[in-house]
Amino acid sequence: MLGFCVALSGARGLSAQEATVRVEISGVGGAIEENVRQVLSLARAAENGSLPVARIRRLHGLAGAEIELALQPFGYYRPRIESGLRQVGDIWVARYAIAPGRPVLVRGVNLSLSGAGRDEPVFRRLVAGFPLQVGDTLRHAEYEVAKLGFLAVAADSGYLAAAFDTALIRVDRNAASAEIVLRFETGERFRFGAVTFNQSVLDPARLQSQVPFQPGELYRADKLLQLQTALAEQPYFSRVEVRPLVAEARDGEVPIAVDLVPARPQAYEVGVGYGTDTGPRGTAKIELRRLNRAGHRAEAELTASTVERSVSAQYMIPAVLSQAGLLTIFGGYANLDPTTSRSEAILAGARLSRPRGRWRETLSLAFRHESFEVGVDRGIADLLIGGGSWEYTAATNRIFPSRGQRIRFEAQGSPGGAVSSASFVQAKVSGKVIRSLGSRTRILTRAEVGRLFTGDFHQLPPTIRYFTGGDQSVRGYRYLDLGPRDGAGNVIGGRALVTASVELDHRVFERWSVATFYDAGNALDELALSLEQGAGAGIRWLSPIGLIRLDGAFAVSRTGSPFRIHFSIGPDL
Repeated sequence: MLGFCVALSGARGLSAQEATVRVEISGVGGAIEENVRQVLSLARAAENGSLPVARIRRLHGLAGAEIELALQPFGYYRPRIESGLRQVGDIWVARYAIAPGRPVLVRGVNLSLSGAGRDEPVFRRLVAGFPLQVGDTLRHAEYEVAKLGFLAVAADSGYLAAAFDTALIRVDRNAASAEIVLRFETGERFRFGAVTFNQSVLDPARLQSQVPFQPGELYRADKLLQLQTALAEQPYFSRVEVRPLVAEARDGEVPIAVDLVPARPQAYEVGVGYGTDTGPRGTAKIELRRLNRAGHRAEAELTASTVERSVSAQYMIPAVLSQAGLLTIFGGYANLDPTTSRSEAILAGARLSRPRGRWRETLSLAFRHESFEVGVDRGIADLLIGGGSWEYTAATNRIFPSRGQRIRFEAQGSPGGAVSSASFVQAKVSGKVIRSLGSRTRILTRAEVGRLFTGDFHQLPPTIRYFTGGDQSVRGYRYLDLGPRDGAGNVIGGRALVTASVELDHRVFERWSVATFYDAGNALDELALSLEQGAGAGIRWLSPIGLIRLDGAFAVSRTGSPFRIHFSIGPDL
């Protein structure tokens, strides 16, 4: 018995012997080789370390059938495979020489549509643009993507019961040919039914005002996405899920369920930062997200830096004048102390923001009381200011877009007379465009032009006048240090503003890039091209807290081209 046990133990030791294995593939490359490696059981198992020799032999025995299967999606159905497995030193080497053979060619494509949507142009375009035609190499990936295209278009267009009645590929291995047969049944086109909101924190009528469709309207998936986006962009809910209840459809109408998980009713935020324009800064903010079932909310913020101490509060009322309109009543105090001026301001007013097509319109009316010193000008300004802005933004990504643009028009003015200590009209247009030059390089351009019309320039506070220079305008110069000067050499601001910039950004690592730039601009008494210029280079880091920029710039218009460091955090658009 003892001898028998010893022999059995030795047998187990041999079967449990482990070794490292290396898989070598020749004859194919690129996507085909990658797919072979993904399908080969031996190649996948080898990635996890050493294997029992018995298992290596067993998985090697499966390789021929697996390789044949891996080649079929690329149209190769009769490959020749030479394989070998041998021990080389301390490792086992599995070699597979693959001759794919003659590819299978498509000899026939039979596509047909039936159902209520068979004559819809969107489906007809899919048939006309089917990626596999007679004479093409059979590519299963293209076939599957095309099938998914039919189903996706059907779902987007309201044909929610659409399905393939027949979907097959007949392959003749001997003739190296294939016939594709697809019969797509669209079914009926559904309409929107009633919308139900599963939540208990807001008035249902408030939520119904966000729905961009009416019951009985033709179903469109983009309308559901629009509803989900509108609800998710508001602070009331931490999760939004919009679900069509297809199984509960009646008379061609699909009820819609919206599942809403409430966000915390209050949010608090404390932050610290640094910018070369502002120096060290800190912020504290409180947000009251749901003051009542109508969705009113409020915010208050405290900011402190070397150039600004401010406190502000605002009360927001949604769905004013339109379902997407937002009325904000605001007030605040600010003590501003940049190098060119000093001022204390109290502000109170209201603004209405709402979409205008693809633009965002904001109209405002505010009263501003401001005591100021700028150069030799000192005074107290009481201004009733009305204004408006219109902004369009589109981008692949707001923080670090490969393509995007922002255009903004703004105007404001004060009538003077009994309600204001000075009269003025002010207008400005600004824009930024970002485009890709290849996969790793971007070009960023921006420009702004502004004009102030007034006969009371010296009675206007510095917050109305134009200044420029600094991290976000003309680099190489101090913050707000560019503009007309008085007889004592103090920068007092101007009636006109012109700035422009071009920047080339090249990504060297996943989250790091280098940039070179040229800026030009000035604040002026009249619109002109008498511009100061700055040029330099910098690095960009897409950090967890946002895009961080560190730039070095030369003030090339000034004697000696003095050098200045600029540091800022914030999105590109």
